[in-house]
Amino acid sequence: MHKIIIEGPNKLNGSVRLQGAKNSAMKHIVFTLLKNGKYLLSNIPDISSAQNLIRIVELQGGKVIRDKSGILSIDTRNVTKPHRINSDLFFHTSGAVHLIPILASRSGTCEIEKHATRKDYGGDKIGARSLDSVINTLAECGISCEEKAEAYEFKIVSDRPFSYNVPVNSFAATVNVVLAALFKNGKSRIRNITREPEFSDVLDFLIEMNSKIKQEDNDLIIDGNSELREISYTIIPDRNDFATWVSAALTTKSEIMIENVNYEKMRLEQMDKVKDEMGFDLEYSGSSCLVKPNTHKLKPLTIEGGRYPAFQTEWQVLFSPVVTQINGTSRIIELLYPNRMKHWEELSKLGAKFRYIQSEKTPEFAIHKTAIDTKTENAVEVSGPQKVSQPWDFA
Repeated sequence: MHKIIIEGPNKLNGSVRLQGAKNSAMKHIVFTLLKNGKYLLSNIPDISSAQNLIRIVELQGGKVIRDKSGILSIDTRNVTKPHRINSDLFFHTSGAVHLIPILASRSGTCEIEKHATRKDYGGDKIGARSLDSVINTLAECGISCEEKAEAYEFKIVSDRPFSYNVPVNSFAATVNVVLAALFKNGKSRIRNITREPEFSDVLDFLIEMNSKIKQEDNDLIIDGNSELREISYTIIPDRNDFATWVSAALTTKSEIMIENVNYEKMRLEQMDKVKDEMGFDLEYSGSSCLVKPNTHKLKPLTIEGGRYPAFQTEWQVLFSPVVTQINGTSRIIELLYPNRMKHWEELSKLGAKFRYIQSEKTPEFAIHKTAIDTKTENAVEVSGPQKVSQPWDFA
């Protein structure tokens, strides 16, 4: 088992380069199975989920090479009949679920090996990632599921276009429905689509592949009669990676330069609002951003984490160390996943002081009803500055 030893306190300096957005990359790797061909994908992060997806593509008959610069060359020209997807690979990546509408639509069937304990569709344990929700969604898109002794078998039962209303702007559901619509004989309408920047990157990729996709406000109209093509594509930089480095600079009162920033595509306006309220500087120049803490000016604030265009739910976690260093009382409220406050118990082992509070903005989404009924804490109050210096060995 590997261990990382951190000695502090330290000042940070120098520059860092953002990796590609995981929430885009996990889709784009899978999209190379939409149309047999040769693809070049740039800015793909070298993480376990990506490695698992690459392995799945290879098991379907694809050939994948990552060069020294990190560019993935994916050749799917020899992909024919789909092979059953191994449960360990499927349930230990956040993107494999999008294989289902692609493989089932192309070949008529797709099998996912059952797991002894998992009933979700991969990824982390935050939210309501149940496989049943995927099954129900795909059923409305003409893809049925039969649960067998060893596997889930998905089959195409209709090639007719459909109309679908996405629940709670779900990113995963939106992508799956879009993929199913690409293979229908006519125009499908998808309502209430997610507004995440990574989803815009997904649409850009599919449109570059020659998909006939038209957006009308929060609706998509997708014509399944599209002749797709192989492409080369560069994934947008990761917003959460950006927020991680901003937090690191603020917490350690350091100036650092962040490279490979695309302000418009990453839609960083919510970070700017917190920057103005808290009192630090982000100086953008081309694809670079200099983080300047202005250590004597940081002000307490209330952070509300949710889905774009709100301050990103992942960002409220990343900014938790920052608020412990601000003079005054700050509040952090999670509006999307009530159980995304568990990290505070870990921070307390380092000496961080906080208290859970009752927020009137507890989310009311039905998919999170279980978490709400068990009164999972979704808001904290933190007073600082604190000396968070107690060493701890995290297993």
